Amino acid sequence: MEHLKNVQYLQKKTLARPADSNSEIPYVKELEEELLTKINKLGIGPGGLGGTQTALSVNVETYPTHIAGLPVAINICCHVNRHISRTL
Repeated sequence: MEHLKNVQYLQKKTLARPADSNSEIPYVKELEEELLTKINKLGIGPGGLGGTQTALSVNVETYPTHIAGLPVAINICCHVNRHISRTL
């Protein structure tokens, strides 16, 4: 049960990351980039209407656990809840 609480916390933590950021851990960054590329190649597009931009970002967080109890949480978030900002 403790692992589930940890994964739920990490899931919410990924939503707080800026959409244009990547993990500082090299293998996780590579996974995020690979998943984003594959998701966008599906051609689902915004609202499932087709197109090349299905996802703006994929954020992955990791936590040590035994493989037999590997919890996974996925949060699909509407673009309204994600913002990219720039300072000029």
